[in-house]
Amino acid sequence: MNTFLEKGKAFSSKLGLWWPLVLVPIWQEILFRYLPYTFFYLPYGWFWEIGIGANIIFAAIHWYLGKWFILWAFFWGMVAWWVMGEFGLLGAILLHSLINVADFRFGIRKYLQKLP
Repeated sequence: MNTFLEKGKAFSSKLGLWWPLVLVPIWQEILFRYLPYTFFYLPYGWFWEIGIGANIIFAAIHWYLGKWFILWAFFWGMVAWWVMGEFGLLGAILLHSLINVADFRFGIRKYLQKLP
């Protein structure tokens, strides 16, 4: 698994800030917000239940950043889910980008990884 992560870091580092500030927010919001919203919530309802399920998976893909970051990702994923419902996909993408900017600016990821 470490080889997979190393290859991913090598690829994403070539893209510079485009990767975390533009590309990741777009594909993750499509995958974890737009698709569940469109294919599960709209036809069946259960807004918060679908959001919780999608965001458990979203948070779990961040396992390599530690347990506190998983909680951080779940919380902000739920906020992005609400934004998706209120403002649409573009709003969720912009929020995700802003969260990533805050992470880079204030070192949130590094701080959370230091917690016990």
